[in-house]
Amino acid sequence: MPICNPGRLGLLAAAVLALAGCGGEDTPVASGPQIIAAPPPPEALPDCAAIATALGDLVEGLVVVDEAGTRQQSPENYDLSCVWRGSEDGAALGTFIIVDQVPLTATDMQRAGMYVEDPRVSPLGGFVAIPDGLLDGNAPLGPVGPQVIVGPVTVTLASNGRGRAAEYTLDQAVDAAVAIHRLMR
Repeated sequence: MPICNPGRLGLLAAAVLALAGCGGEDTPVASGPQIIAAPPPPEALPDCAAIATALGDLVEGLVVVDEAGTRQQSPENYDLSCVWRGSEDGAALGTFIIVDQVPLTATDMQRAGMYVEDPRVSPLGGFVAIPDGLLDGNAPLGPVGPQVIVGPVTVTLASNGRGRAAEYTLDQAVDAAVAIHRLMR
């Protein structure tokens, strides 16, 4: 399966529009209670309220656009997205959970130059995928955030960079994505 399949690109493009409108070996499989052994079924994905709890201060003062979130399913994957907006400052923050039937691997991301090993993600058996394979934790979170990939489950956050969302960093996005992954354990 190509790294940038049309379904995945469509989801990410939709996320960006929603926010704007408002060669090596595979990583060794670890074991233990924090490692995903099988993907969660679609109905087991956390709801936006649970995700908001995991996000904590990031969504404080923001209002969820759709409490149920947006769910999509295809033969290749299923997903859930939740978006929060600030009515006073125009801030927007989105979370996206994608469960792939054929997951992206560390090898795929290394070949694409998008792989980053991160000590917050490694204990889960995963890695971070980000353009150019550079994760500057202090950089602002924008419409393309770091993807935290653990087995078949990818969690990413994105922001429109307006209002308080202009202060969100890539480190905060990775921490939040890890917290969302832990919700599914």
